Amino acid sequence: MKRTVGVFLTALLAFGTWTAVRPATVHACSCASAPSLEAQLNRDTAVFTGKVVRLTAPAKGIFQSSADPVRVQFEVKTVWKGTLSAQATVYTALSSASCGYDDFQVNEDYLVFAHGKPNRLETGLCNGNKTLAAAQPDLQALGAGYEPVPMKEPLSHRSGAAVIASVGAGVLIAVLLPAMLMRRRRG
Repeated sequence: MKRTVGVFLTALLAFGTWTAVRPATVHACSCASAPSLEAQLNRDTAVFTGKVVRLTAPAKGIFQSSADPVRVQFEVKTVWKGTLSAQATVYTALSSASCGYDDFQVNEDYLVFAHGKPNRLETGLCNGNKTLAAAQPDLQALGAGYEPVPMKEPLSHRSGAAVIASVGAGVLIAVLLPAMLMRRRRG
């Protein structure tokens, strides 16, 4: 009898533990119906076409999440919303399980809808991104866009006079600063 009661209590404890500790149901990313093009233009910070020039996945560590950000660098071709230079960076989650747009491929052209601050644009599975081939109806509806803002010239492309003036100012400071400090210590 004691043994039967023990087995029954053990089974009851196991069943109770299973029902109390059972993991909650979690749903992967699910997008409602696709927003209209007008809604996307109103909602998003930037709308542009561009070619993916680099994908940078998050560093693999001990722990990795499907929500870790992937850095996608674009060569911007045409803009319909936002102030973008010829190069733009957009972040998305690593996996579509976390609503990331995981279809970006290097050297492919896309219509991109991104939100967030201009220096930290983000996009995802539910934003409506498409390859250019699939985006033809949207591109026709968008009409003519505008060119991206020209990028500032790197130092190597500046005029020789500007480079000489910068180097001259640096040399002058390097010579005068120690002399002024020595004079101050003596005084």
